Parts: sequence; structure tokens; C-alpha cells
Amino acid sequence: MAFIDLAHAVLVVLVLVTMLVGLVGSVLPVLPGLALIWGAALVYGLAWGFGAWGPWLFALITLLAIAGYGANFFLTHVGAANAGASWQALLASFALAIVGFFVIPVVGALVGAVAGVCLVEYLRRKDARQAWRATAGALVGFGLGFVVQVSVGVLMILAWGVWVWLG
Repeated sequence: MAFIDLAHAVLVVLVLVTMLVGLVGSVLPVLPGLALIWGAALVYGLAWGFGAWGPWLFALITLLAIAGYGANFFLTHVGAANAGASWQALLASFALAIVGFFVIPVVGALVGAVAGVCLVEYLRRKDARQAWRATAGALVGFGLGFVVQVSVGVLMILAWGVWVWLG
């Protein structure tokens, strides 16, 4: 019995540490964030069993992850669109965010996303002030999405904590 308690305690600590790293990943784009939290919950369920509450709480964790990623994308898009960014700027922002992620460690995705909106809007409008306005809108949306994503990460960890507590 003591071995099982120790094994469960070790598993809980490892999963919690992984989830906290995922939460940091919601702040620093170098880590997968919500996907890491979700994966850690899945590993917990597969390793220890889902029990009576596990399927329900894992489903909640899954829905939260989907909502978190969706909200981040949606808010960034809405922020940029409300500030006048074109669909071409949003597409360039997405593409350059991917390139930036691989070229510049830690902040590359954000730098690429900002550069994409700013560059396309400047080329489209030939007005630096309007290009910056669209870029600022994208940044505001990204910031709101960031807040939502971190909040969702905390809720996912809390849902997992309830799962562990209920057994």
C-alpha cells in the first residue's frame, strides 16, 4: 500500500511540474503551453486510471484547451481586423510568426506576427501611421488572447487537481 501511495505521489508531482512548465509555455512561446498541460493530464489518466470523475474532468480539460487556443487566435484576429488590418496582413502575420518562431528564440513568433501585419499594411496603404494602427490592434488582440490562454491554463490545472483530489 505504501508503494502505491509513493508511486501516485511521484506521478502527481511529475504531472504537476509538467503542467507548470506548460503554464510557463503559455507565457513564453518557446513551449507548447496548453498542449503540454493537456498531454500531462492525459498521461496521468493513462498511467493511474481515469476513475469515476476522470473522463468528465479530462473532457473539461480538453474543451478548455480548445477554447483557449481558439480564443487566442480569435482575439488576435478581431483586434487586428477592428484596427483595419486586411486578411492579407493577417495571413502574412501568421506565416511570419511561424518563421519567426524558428529563427528568433523565445520572441520570434511575436516579432514575426507584428512584422507581418506592419509590413503588409504599410505596403497596402503606403502610410506608416495606418500600418502601425493595424499592428497595434493585432498586439492588443494578442495581449487579450495571452491573458485568456494563461487563465485557461490555470483552469485546466485546477480541473486536474480536482480530478486527483476526487480520486
